[in-house]
Amino acid sequence: MQPVRSLPFSLISLLALAVAFEGLAWGPINHQLSGCRILGLDGSTCFATVARTSLVLGSSAPDAFKLYLDGDHRLHGFDYANFQLRYALEHPAPTSGEFDALAYSRGFGSHLPQDEVGYQAEGDLPPGVGATWDHLHETVTDMFLAEALSGSYSAQHFSSFGDPAVTFSTAAIQANGRERGDEELAKANQDSVAEAMRRFESLESWEQRVGAFDFFYLREIVFFDPYSASNIDEVRQNLERAISCTVEVAGIWQKNASVRDSTARAESRAVQKAVTNMFRRGLCQPPALQPPGAESSDGCQTKSEPSRPSTSSRRRPPHPLGESARPDVTLPRSRVDPNSARVPTLFS
Repeated sequence: MQPVRSLPFSLISLLALAVAFEGLAWGPINHQLSGCRILGLDGSTCFATVARTSLVLGSSAPDAFKLYLDGDHRLHGFDYANFQLRYALEHPAPTSGEFDALAYSRGFGSHLPQDEVGYQAEGDLPPGVGATWDHLHETVTDMFLAEALSGSYSAQHFSSFGDPAVTFSTAAIQANGRERGDEELAKANQDSVAEAMRRFESLESWEQRVGAFDFFYLREIVFFDPYSASNIDEVRQNLERAISCTVEVAGIWQKNASVRDSTARAESRAVQKAVTNMFRRGLCQPPALQPPGAESSDGCQTKSEPSRPSTSSRRRPPHPLGESARPDVTLPRSRVDPNSARVPTLFS
């Protein structure tokens, strides 16, 4: 259990936001950034085509339905992601200059492996911390990423993709409901789907407005770091390590999902196996939490240590950070080979 501690004063204004919604694991900016990394792209090139922006939108989309559409968790899982991708392949939408349903569906499914990485016991979003803590953590992480990528990141919102996004999502949800005998999903309509999208977009916008007045997020992200980081450089290293793992695992899902007769069960197993193996190899956690002999993020093996901190007591009060000591927060490119994560047939 996490120790009880006082929150930084500037986060009190966020509590009204946090208590109203369950935790989202990674925030929308983090998910969308991973979408760009899946494509092997950074900066404005990630947003140069409709297919690319549709995939990036899809990377954060499952949380919209999890929070705001009747059916919630049934649409936030490998079963629905597999179904929606098959539906997009078998029911190609009319050519649209606004929305690419197939790319969106690939991004949608890639969201789930990202959550699998975060929610491991030694992951960046360990279970058992509670919805409020989880949501505050993902909020300040998104603030950090938005600042680090200022000028090169463009948030993707449902409203920018017009009616085709609503039409496709509604048709896929209805078809899935009919297939699984779920009357609630089968009766989903465009109004309810559009409302879920609108409310999620409002949540994103509210977070951004609150974040604009939070001048202490660098202190706060150190406070919330699950690995007891003592400074912002350690936070950046931990976050980059986690994002690299989410991208690699999302690529594994896309590779498996591209097999014609792939099943949701097979895709889920492949992801879980990969995640377990990556943590066993020490690729996703700091050296202090890596198993003896594991491969560290720099490719070297870690030495055997007499003890490691437990996952239940990883937090400690951060050192104070003043704005005058603010470091360069630009994240480096992922160390994951983008060609191993990209699906070659996605963008022809």
